[in-house]
Amino acid sequence: MSETTQLERHEPGLHVFAEFSGDEDAPKRLVVEAPRVTRETLRRVARHLGDMAVEYAGPVLAVGARQVMIARYTEDQVATLPADGTAFHRGLLDIRDDLAARGVDNSEQVLARAMRVPEETLVACLRVARERLAQ
Repeated sequence: MSETTQLERHEPGLHVFAEFSGDEDAPKRLVVEAPRVTRETLRRVARHLGDMAVEYAGPVLAVGARQVMIARYTEDQVATLPADGTAFHRGLLDIRDDLAARGVDNSEQVLARAMRVPEETLVACLRVARERLAQ
């Protein structure tokens, strides 16, 4: 009988558990817990499962994994931002501050990529956000 490896990921409203066995790159068991399973939920599950498969495969495949994880995390955070208003501006600043607190040196560049805007546009958005929240 081959040895099994159990990996899991947690984020607000989502728990993903996968059990890998042998030299297969797909889990033999997968458990997803969420209050509601939507397309967005499944997209997040797929990202976590991909990360777990890379982790299970070993460090050779994980080169650059931190940058990928930071980019995915930032994209997920941006996706939860409200469309506009004070909550949008506060959320934008919170994401940038969160990245910096996690040791991401180029947090504005990462955030700009996640928003799919030039870095100069993001800098302008952050300036507007600081001004609006200061009022």
